[in-house]
Amino acid sequence: MSKLDEMTAYLPPFLTKLKEMAELLKAESPEFEKQNNSIFDLTDQLFVTTATWGLERWEKILNVPRESGDTYEIRRLRLISKMSNIPPATYMAIEQALNRFLKNPSAQVRLLPGEYRFNVDIDIDDMQHMSELIETLENMKPAHLAYTLRAALNEPLKIKDTVILNNRRYRKASELMVGYSVTLNNNEVVLP
Repeated sequence: MSKLDEMTAYLPPFLTKLKEMAELLKAESPEFEKQNNSIFDLTDQLFVTTATWGLERWEKILNVPRESGDTYEIRRLRLISKMSNIPPATYMAIEQALNRFLKNPSAQVRLLPGEYRFNVDIDIDDMQHMSELIETLENMKPAHLAYTLRAALNEPLKIKDTVILNNRRYRKASELMVGYSVTLNNNEVVLP
């Protein structure tokens, strides 16, 4: 179906019989056809597999050198090859990605050998962007691994109190006398 027929089909029959409307449709249909072709050509440039004149932009973005005499197909294959070289997800890469969302970079990723899972410890003060953290983890983690996201205190705890341990032995009722203390032994140990 031509663009002229398509545009005519949108109009009521009484309008298509007017000579002025027929001339208007004949004049505008080639312009709409050009516009549609331009739109489709532009959207083709957004994808490496269909790009032609947009390949130069893709090569600049991905830093892929172009050689003279290359066909579109060779250039596309080079770009697709570059895009498919995704580095493996390491625990350091996951930590760096998570730390982008934290005020104080505190994420620690620790693999649990033999368990097919890992722990992610994030300082409890930095837990305000939970949805972004979880989304990043889900996108980056290997599919066969599970994870546990834990709020943690990533600093050593210091105990400032002392503990007093008492080891007391009390007298039996038959051993109690006036003037004696109730305890037989009172060993007190102070633990710092």
